[in-house]
Amino acid sequence: MKIAELAKRTDVPKQTIHYYIRNGLLPKPRKLGSNSAEYDESYVERIRLIKELQNDFFFPLPTIKKILWEHRSASKHAMLKIKSEFFKPVDQYLGTGVEGDEAFVEATGLAPRWLPTLKDWGLISSVEKKGIHVYSQDDICVGKVMVNMAKMGINRRQNFKPEVTMPKLATAMQEITKTLIDDFQRATADLKPTEREDLAVCGHEIMSVLFYHLYRKYVREYTARQREEQARKGEPATPPLL
Repeated sequence: MKIAELAKRTDVPKQTIHYYIRNGLLPKPRKLGSNSAEYDESYVERIRLIKELQNDFFFPLPTIKKILWEHRSASKHAMLKIKSEFFKPVDQYLGTGVEGDEAFVEATGLAPRWLPTLKDWGLISSVEKKGIHVYSQDDICVGKVMVNMAKMGINRRQNFKPEVTMPKLATAMQEITKTLIDDFQRATADLKPTEREDLAVCGHEIMSVLFYHLYRKYVREYTARQREEQARKGEPATPPLL
């Protein structure tokens, strides 16, 4: 297959695939010409495994490269896939997105009536192609997370107010993301295209990890302050969340 098909099947941009090749996470493809190369099925499997190690274990790319190198034999590679499948802390549901509202509802388990609501809150979005709503894999993951939250008891029946917190979260994340991207574009305007692409891939990866750990850090700090205040007042302490 050509790189355009590989990018579509893995939901990974072409420039990211080139970055993986340049940095040794993927082998060099078979060249068909000066500007053309052929990729086989092993590239699909390897890219999905790279994304799984990023998304599920929050490993940086240098660590993933080391892992892939150490598990390069067929038997070790198969064992790595088993480990990543059964011991991942967060299910990211690998895939490449879906077309149509019905397909989205089926993929996420979301009640159809909730889809417009999640769109209004800014958590889910779609692009329209030939009159069909197309959802990314990130949208599917968000939808599944919302379904799982409700099943866990984080819902209106337990006095939670997602209609208040979720739109605020979406707006805050959009503003933070816009600020970071604008700053990146300003700072890298004079770089060569390849250098800019490499830095963009690394930046996207490290910021995703940063968001995850900042949330955990702030939860611990905030609840610790709450417990200190409760202890000072002689009130029952709130249990730690993490």
